[in-house]
Amino acid sequence: MQRVIIVHYAEIALKGGNRARFTRRLADRLRQALTSAGVDAGVRTENNRLVVSPREGADPVRGLRAVLRVPGVANAAFAVCVAADLEAMKAAAVEQLAATPPGVFKVEVRRADKRFPGTSIDIARAVGGACAAASGRGVDVHKPEVTVRVEVVPGSAFISAGTLPGPGGLPVGSTTRLLAFLSGGLDSPVAAWKMIRRGARVSGVHFHNRSLQGRAVLEKIEDLAGVLAWSSGTFPLLVVPFESCQRAIVGTVPSSHRMIVYRRAMFRIAARLARIERALGYVTGDSLGQVASQTAENLFTVHAQADMPVYAPLVGSDKVEIIDRARQIGTYDISIRPHDDCCSFLVAKHPAVKSTVEELTEMEAGLDWDALVEEALEKVERQTIQPDPDAL
Repeated sequence: MQRVIIVHYAEIALKGGNRARFTRRLADRLRQALTSAGVDAGVRTENNRLVVSPREGADPVRGLRAVLRVPGVANAAFAVCVAADLEAMKAAAVEQLAATPPGVFKVEVRRADKRFPGTSIDIARAVGGACAAASGRGVDVHKPEVTVRVEVVPGSAFISAGTLPGPGGLPVGSTTRLLAFLSGGLDSPVAAWKMIRRGARVSGVHFHNRSLQGRAVLEKIEDLAGVLAWSSGTFPLLVVPFESCQRAIVGTVPSSHRMIVYRRAMFRIAARLARIERALGYVTGDSLGQVASQTAENLFTVHAQADMPVYAPLVGSDKVEIIDRARQIGTYDISIRPHDDCCSFLVAKHPAVKSTVEELTEMEAGLDWDALVEEALEKVERQTIQPDPDAL
C-alpha cells in the first residue's frame, strides 16, 4: 500500500490533441511547487490523473497544500495505491473512511481499466458493503457527507475519501505573458491571480512614490508577490519610481483630473516595460463604478493610453466577491494592512467622474513625457519573488 496524492484536472481534459502538452506543463508546475514547499516527491501521469508520491520523510500535508495552489488542478486528495484486487480495495476503503469525520457516505467508482472484472456498480456495492459493515455508518448516495472514491487503473487502484478543490484553470505558461499593475490594495492582486489562473505568466509592476510611501509599502507588495508566486512558480516584480512624474503632473493638471492622468502616465511607462518583459497585455484591478476613476467614461480615457489590450478580470465583480476571493487565495490579510496609495497624492476630494481623451490630451500637453518616462525607467528595480514559505 503506497500513500499518494491524487490530482485531477478538468479544463485540460478538453484540450484534445494538445492534452499531453498541457498535462506535462501541469506536472512541471506541481514539481516546482513541491520543491518550493520543501517536499521531496515524485510526480507521474497515470490515466488522466497526476499522482504525487511523497518520499520518506516528506510532509504530505504541506505537499497537498502546495498542490492545491497550482492552477490547472481541479481537485486533489490523499489516497492509497493498492493492487487491482477487490479485497485490497475493500480494506483500503475501510481504512480511508475511518480517517474521515462521522457521517453518511457513498462510494464512487471509476473503472479506467475495463479489463477488471465486474462493473463499476458491482465494485461500488462490494466496497460500500465492506465500509458499512466495518464502520456502522449509513449510506446516502444522494447527499453523502463523505465520498469514498475508487479509481481502477491497469494493475492498481487508488482509494481516497474526501477531495479538496483546487483553483482549476490552466497551468502557468499555457497562454501568454502579461504585465499586472500591483497597487497593494485588495483588487490588483486578485486580478493578477485570475490571469495566472488562465495560464498567463504574469509580471507585476508597482508605481512607488518613495517620498510619500516609504519602505513599508514595498514590503507589503513583496509579501503579496510571495503569495502569488505559489500559483505562478515565481513572480517577477518591477518597482517604478513615480514621484518625479507625479510632481510634474501636479504642476500642470487640475486636481480633479490628476488621478486619471496618473493612471495614463502609468500606461506610458508600462508600454516600455512590457516590451522588456515580452508581455502582450496589461492586467488591472478595475471594477466598473467602484471609484471615480473607474466609471465607464474614465476607464475609456485611461485605457485609451494603452498600446496593448487591457485585461480587467474584476470589471463585473463587486467588493464582496473580491474580498471573498482575496481570502481564498491568501492575499486578504496583507492587502488590508494600512498603506499610503501613491495615486492619492494631491488629488481632489471630489474627482471628476467623466473625462474625454481630448480634454486629457490638452491638459497633458505641457508635460515632457519622453523625459519623465526615461527618468522613471532609469531607476526601475526588478526582482524575482519566490513563494513565501509562511504563506502556504
